[in-house]
This record gives sequence, C-alpha cells and structure tokens, in this order.
Amino acid sequence: MPRKTLKKILPNHQKIKDNKMLKIFGSLLQKKEIWSLSRKKVLAGVFIGMFIAFIPMPFQMLLVTLLAIILNVNLPIPLVLIWISNPITMPFIYYFEYELGNILLNNQNAIEFSLDTMHENLSQIASSLYVGAFVVCCFVSILSVVVLNFLWINKVKKQRKNR
Repeated sequence: MPRKTLKKILPNHQKIKDNKMLKIFGSLLQKKEIWSLSRKKVLAGVFIGMFIAFIPMPFQMLLVTLLAIILNVNLPIPLVLIWISNPITMPFIYYFEYELGNILLNNQNAIEFSLDTMHENLSQIASSLYVGAFVVCCFVSILSVVVLNFLWINKVKKQRKNR
C-alpha cells in the first residue's frame, strides 16, 4: 500500500496530539518511529489495531497508543482500526464472539439474557465472550496482516514494473 495513499487517509500528527484522551502520553507522541509508514511498522500497527478492536474492553485508544509507543509501530493505523468496534457494530461483534465461545467451550445451556439472570451467569457469559474474542482477534489480525502484506508487495512490484 503506497505511503501517499496512507498519508491521505490517516489522521495527521497534530490531530492525534490534540486528542484529549491521548494527552497523557505527552512527549512520547513525538517519537519518530510511531509515525513511520514503513511496511513493517504499518503491518505491526494493523496487527495491534485489529487485535485490540475485537477485544471487549473499554479504553481501546489508550491501549493501542501505549502498545504503539512501547513496540515502536505506526500509531495512526491502530487508532483508526479500533473504530471497527464502534457503538453500532459492538453488539453484533460481541454476540458473534459470545456464540463462538459457547461453541468452543461446548456450552450447551442457553442463557436467557435479562437483568435478573445476568449477574448469576456472569462467569459463563464472560468466559464464552473472551474465549470467542481471543479466537476472533487472532484470526482477524493475522488474516489482515497477511492480506495487507500481499497487497502492499504486489502494488510495489507493479509500480516498479511501470517505471
């Protein structure tokens, strides 16, 4: 994937620095490595972003920022990708992960979702949800990296051939 295309669609350095939630990282957002658009840093950012996007947890932005800074990978990519799980898509994603977790854990007992029974069944719900989420996170993030790497390399080969 050409760098020019990524530069057009990704949030710029200033937009991310001005984000109120990310101000706690202060001068760490100045690291050159987290703004690099090299293929390896972008692919690592895609992996982190896709993995965290499918984990049912709050404060995903803080986690991907921290991971990008610690691992020296591209920061804008995972910040954009975590919005795959937004308030509109979350119920569908989490329900799929829950059902997948039930299948993997062989949970035959159907749980009735109501406020009365939610507290009683919280451990089964959480275990099914997080097992399913882990499988989905691994599958989606690995698949995304493999596909993007393939597309990126083919695009570069095509550009070199056309010179």
